[in-house]
Order: sequence, then C-alpha cells, then structure tokens
Amino acid sequence: MYKTTWMITDESDEGTFKTELTLYHFGKSPKFPSWYMEENHVYEIEMIWNFHLIVRPSIFFKCLTHQYIIK
Repeated sequence: MYKTTWMITDESDEGTFKTELTLYHFGKSPKFPSWYMEENHVYEIEMIWNFHLIVRPSIFFKCLTHQYIIK
C-alpha cells in the first residue's frame, strides 16, 4: 500500500496554477490518474514522493477505493 503525491502545474490564459494530487493505491509503480487530464491541455506533472504505508484497516480501505486528495 502506497501514498503518492504529484505536483501539477497548469498554464492557461488566466495564469499558472499549481495543484497537489495525493493518491492511495496498491503497487510500487504509481500511474498518474488519467481522469484528471483534459483533452488539448498541457500539464507539467512532477512526482513529489511515493511512500510505503503501514498496513491498517483505514489505509487498506483508502487504497482499495483509490482515494485521492486534491489541494
């Protein structure tokens, strides 16, 4: 069980916006969620960290449901 955090930089006509996306998942090699992306839009995505979690029921449920947090 892992917790991965990405920093997403989005440049548009309105300016530059930074978003932090955290995803709970199983497996060592994380894949950025495709549902976040919009067509014909350019993003700069940087993985900040990929952290191995201690097994607990609450964390297992977060990984099972692929819970995410957007800041």
